[in-house]
Amino acid sequence: MRKRIAIFTLALALCLGLAACGGETDGAGQEPASAPGETEETGPAEGAGGEGGSGEQAGSGDLGDYRVEIKGAELTEDYEGKPVIVITYAWTNNGEDTTSAMVAVAEKAFQDGVQLERALVMNDEVYDSGAGMKEVRPGTTLDIQCAYELTSETSTVEFEITEWISFSDGVVTMDFEPADLK
Repeated sequence: MRKRIAIFTLALALCLGLAACGGETDGAGQEPASAPGETEETGPAEGAGGEGGSGEQAGSGDLGDYRVEIKGAELTEDYEGKPVIVITYAWTNNGEDTTSAMVAVAEKAFQDGVQLERALVMNDEVYDSGAGMKEVRPGTTLDIQCAYELTSETSTVEFEITEWISFSDGVVTMDFEPADLK
């Protein structure tokens, strides 16, 4: 009998948990309207200033409690002499807790539709590998760098930043042409 009660309780908790994961409604059973200046497919509309946190935002934008601004990129070499792109962005912690960029946002880079591998750069004058691990107090901004092994020195590098754990589709992007960075 106790086994049946435990199974029933577990099933009930699972159902309640799944129901809580449903979308927000406005009380009349309707999905909420988009905020002014936003569209469902693209996030902020042109002229909205890149604010919002949902959809694609070019160059800078808000991702949950964080603000990111992609500042630029430069080319260097990894420890084996292979070509590497180092991308720098400013990360602002607008949350209530001290945290690091490493646990708040995720970065990816692509070339020819394939995700690039992280690179190991030994030159401290070009690349600060530890900045993303530093704890940052609320309201503080820190420059973060990411390094990726290039698969081509002529193909466009597509860089994107998203909130690490989020149900939002917010992404901040910027493309780089390696030939223009030489």
